[in-house]
Amino acid sequence: MVYIVVDKDKCDGCGECITVCPGDVYEFDDEGKSEPVNPDGCTECCSCVEVCPTGAITVDVCEE
Repeated sequence: MVYIVVDKDKCDGCGECITVCPGDVYEFDDEGKSEPVNPDGCTECCSCVEVCPTGAITVDVCEE
């Protein structure tokens, strides 16, 4: 199970995570910030974490 958090205070809405994510996990919310709408699509590649210029994304992998 993957737990994805976007710190809305840090997110600047650049969209890099949306562009780089192979699982289509992210979309923009009503405020133009990134929102993980499809966490089941996460492949745990952490590309979103690596490209986020503000460090707003955290991906935790939890084993059940």
